[in-house]
Parts: sequence; C-alpha cells; structure tokens
Amino acid sequence: MLNIPPFCPKCSRHLGTHPKNTKCMNCSRAELFFDFAWCACFFEDPLKDLIHQFKYNQKTQLSGQFSKLMVHFIKEYHMDIEQFDFMVPIPLHPTRKRERGYNQSFLLASQLSRIFNINLNINLLIKTKNTKNQSLLSKKERWTNITGAFKIKNPNEVNNKSILLIDDLLTTGATSSEAAKALKSAGAKTVGVFTLAGTKLER
Repeated sequence: MLNIPPFCPKCSRHLGTHPKNTKCMNCSRAELFFDFAWCACFFEDPLKDLIHQFKYNQKTQLSGQFSKLMVHFIKEYHMDIEQFDFMVPIPLHPTRKRERGYNQSFLLASQLSRIFNINLNINLLIKTKNTKNQSLLSKKERWTNITGAFKIKNPNEVNNKSILLIDDLLTTGATSSEAAKALKSAGAKTVGVFTLAGTKLER
C-alpha cells in the first residue's frame, strides 16, 4: 500500500521501469505549478474503497488512520517536511462543503499539522468556482474544469513563504497545480503537495 521508490522527482509516484532521477511521462507532458508532490500510498484497493468511504460516506474517523500512513511515508523516506512555514488544505467550494458536511483535506491537514507541529492556515486559499466532480471527467476536461478555481484571500500571508498543500488524492495533478498557481502568483517561494494516495502512472 505504501508508495515505494524509485520516485518521480516531481510527483513522487513510483517510476517502475522508468529511468531513475527523471520525471515521469505525466509530469514531462504537463505544466505543473507546484515544485514537487509526495504521494504516501498507491491508489488501489483496499485503500481506494476506504478513500471513497472517507470522502462520500461520512467515514470521517478514517482521517486518523490515513494520517498515520502519511506520517509513516515521511519518516520512512526522510522527507523534509520541516521546510514548510504552514500547511494549507485544498478547499472545497462552499456549496460542495455544505452538501458533504466537511472537507476531507482539512481533516487530514489538521492531523498532520498537530503531529508535525506546523501551522495550519485554513482561510488563505479559497475555491471560488463550483467545479464539476473531477473524478467524472477525462484528463483534458479536468484541466479545463479547474482553471481559475482558486483565489488567495490575503496575499501578504503568502509572500516568500514555503507552503505545503494537503489533499487526499493526486491523479492528473490539475487541482494541486491550479492551487499552487494561485499561491505562486501571490508570491509563495515554494509550494509542495502532500496527498494520501496517488494514481499509478500511465504507461
């Protein structure tokens, strides 16, 4: 279940037979605005089903177990999480949050913030565009769907800061990249992404 090296230096997904220390095909093809991403686990069953329960079936208690997997990844591979000034969960649009009742990314981020003693900023990044569900769209549609979806509430808090975005899943990287683009435009020095799971690379 835990992601294993060799990692893509950009998205950290398992390279398999790809040449080491080179970006995977996905990252080579796309313009990604985050500096790097960490994916703690492979997006496959039984974790895949548990993430679905976590996001859509009110199984919020899973955040504790999921955060332990993310912590294990950091410690196992000695990832430099202390470089970040604060964590920011990928936000939901207010309409989506009312429908779901919670933001799963916030639940993960709050656990990680406490464990690693890194500040959590939940009001900095806001989602102003009520996008379609990314999981229902094609790869090309995902990029179009998420374009311009995020805004920065207070740019002064971002300038020259190192920020770690927290989310449950990395697929195309479109959502994380668009959030990172907003942060970089506001002056962020470094934007990393840390997700519970990542989909397997295309072959």
